[in-house]
Amino acid sequence: MQWLEVTIRTEQISVEAVANKLVELGAGGVAIQEHGDFELARREGLGDLFPEHKDMGANTAEIRGYFPVSFLGSPREEELRAFLRQLPAFGLAAGELFHCVVDEDEWENAWKDYWHPVPVGERLLIVPAWYEEVAAENRLKLLIDPGAAFGTGTHETTQLCLELLEKYLHGGETVLDLGCGSGILALAAKLLGAGRVLGVDHDELAVRASKENACLNGLTVEFLQANLFQEEIWHKLGRADIILGNLTADILLALQPHLPGVLHAKTKLILSGIISERQEEVLAAFLTAGYKEVEKVIAGRWAALCLEAGK
Repeated sequence: MQWLEVTIRTEQISVEAVANKLVELGAGGVAIQEHGDFELARREGLGDLFPEHKDMGANTAEIRGYFPVSFLGSPREEELRAFLRQLPAFGLAAGELFHCVVDEDEWENAWKDYWHPVPVGERLLIVPAWYEEVAAENRLKLLIDPGAAFGTGTHETTQLCLELLEKYLHGGETVLDLGCGSGILALAAKLLGAGRVLGVDHDELAVRASKENACLNGLTVEFLQANLFQEEIWHKLGRADIILGNLTADILLALQPHLPGVLHAKTKLILSGIISERQEEVLAAFLTAGYKEVEKVIAGRWAALCLEAGK
């Protein structure tokens, strides 16, 4: 059987939107390759594992999705092309579409060629499961196989969360990860010394991937499939010392009214997935709700906030 590899070349600001659109259209796996990945790999001595794409400029990125060959010429392809043309109207960069046909065995593993070990912060090394033998040296190695879920550690939003988590987690805390995806944040929290850790996601595939990654690392972390927009779910979560949310500005704002039931007086909230143009909007909403700003960090066009619950 053959599959269609669809490649979108764009700028880094558009990566999240394009990746989400590919998934929405039914992509069976999405791979993201950014120029900054190569620079980071070289600095950490991993360049041999991460050969540079010679045609990729400093601000460019490529997002690959895999579809049945019938996608070509279908209404879904036209929807994708129209979406790419409309990106500048939303302050994002347009994307150029390429495609090629690959055999099934190539499709199953092709996206893995574009994800390699990623050092994050001062202590973590995020390692694809198929690079298990890579030496972590002075870092804590976290093996991740995202399966059909999001979360490989390469995107700025994930890295910002991990860096703040490393800074504010001191050991033994209860951690709640909202929208856990592949489980990368929840598992990193456990690896860094957290006590009880619970990850929640509405997607069955995400929860399955998270549980498999926990086993892969020998870590005891709980994962729950649940719809966070249903009020009754919040009564089952328990209170947390640190809450992680690598989502979007709209989802973070929508979830904010549900949070008081899972807070302690000094709970830290680490929130990411916020495009920089909306950081002040999100911050203002949480400040109005009684939270205190601890720190704000920026990477590219993305922002992450560390907030503290009031008394």
